[in-house]
Amino acid sequence: MSAKIHILLTNDDGFHADGLQTLFSFLKDKAQVSIAAPDRERSAIGHAITMHQPLRYTVKSENQWMIDGTPADCVKLAIEYLLKDNPPQLIISGINRGPNLGNDVLYSGTVSAAIEGYFCQTPSLAVSLADFGKVDFTPAAAFIAAKIEPLSQLAVNTVLNINFPPSAINGRYRGVKFTELGKMIYRNVFEARQDLRGQTYFWLGGDPVEFEQNENADIKAVNDGFISITPLNPDITDYQYLRDLDKKMKLLSDEA
Repeated sequence: MSAKIHILLTNDDGFHADGLQTLFSFLKDKAQVSIAAPDRERSAIGHAITMHQPLRYTVKSENQWMIDGTPADCVKLAIEYLLKDNPPQLIISGINRGPNLGNDVLYSGTVSAAIEGYFCQTPSLAVSLADFGKVDFTPAAAFIAAKIEPLSQLAVNTVLNINFPPSAINGRYRGVKFTELGKMIYRNVFEARQDLRGQTYFWLGGDPVEFEQNENADIKAVNDGFISITPLNPDITDYQYLRDLDKKMKLLSDEA
């Protein structure tokens, strides 16, 4: 690139999260980088936006804002106000601590921030590392920084959901696979407890249910040590359902 690309970083782990800050350290010399990220962890908040209370931001440094809203709020506010006169050419949400695979993309604040970028007609990536332990984000950040130009081109008219396996061998991954969403369903457990006033409250937990994944599933690719890239289309219309409307319309028109 002749001129440095302008990248907006956001996430759902919060402004100070290691994943975001590591990615920033790898990108800051290769691109013009802005940050608009939540002031605290907002994991699993999905595509929520703030409508019933005011949004506020804190300026952390030049072109870096910490916002008391959701990941989608952060992208909206950045595009429509904070960076209105200098809009980003690419949005990267992450690097998230933990995977965003299969059905989990519907709950993910990380993915929702990237989808908000898509709504704003900006190429967007959601980036996650499939580990919750003592996480080294360096190999994933290095990969994103090295491939920033092709990734920005591949993200035109779609959202790229990128998941890295938990570990790299000598800083390198086994390879890259373009994948489809797998099946990630949980056996939920609600643990009931009582507060000091005798009122019941709940903690949600649970474990994933084991499924045999399709050969091209994102979950299988990451489990096999590959970087998974899944193109996401926010249009969730069931087009298969609409293909045979004559029978469906007949059901509605028949008298009971």
